[in-house]
Amino acid sequence: MLKIFTTQLNGLLKKIAEQEDEKLEDAARLLSQALVGDGHLYLYGKDEMTAVTAEALYGAEKFEQAKPLTLAAVPSLSSADRVLLIARSADDPELLQLISRLFEYSIPCVLISGPASGAVPVPEEVDVHLPLPLHQGLVPTESGDRIGYPLSLAALYIYFCLSLLIHDILAEYE
Repeated sequence: MLKIFTTQLNGLLKKIAEQEDEKLEDAARLLSQALVGDGHLYLYGKDEMTAVTAEALYGAEKFEQAKPLTLAAVPSLSSADRVLLIARSADDPELLQLISRLFEYSIPCVLISGPASGAVPVPEEVDVHLPLPLHQGLVPTESGDRIGYPLSLAALYIYFCLSLLIHDILAEYE
């Protein structure tokens, strides 16, 4: 099982890197705008996606200008701020409400999310959407089910890709 999981996970991460290369660059440029100016990078992670916010806020290579985001804090954000949203599904009601509020206050945002659970498309108010192309577990079981659904691990991979790109961009401004 471990070999199957590892092989499938490697394929998933490679797929993300190849298919989302341009979007990763766009997202990194957008988020970097807050870090080279007077803004902050706000992060919102829902459920297991708090792993990404924990890495950005408390990890070994955290961004000093990073802050957690709540719905109540949106009115206090400025046009210099940027937001990174991470959720299991693009149609999560709490996430959609947050995106709507950010749009209302003209705050640019990047969304990392898994597939929507319904037929609802990704909100147009999102500046850049980085999809997590994982619809089921990676490992088949004898009963025909699939287990090993590493959505948060894929989101962390995207975060680290963004972090590396952002560090490159920031190095050009030093």
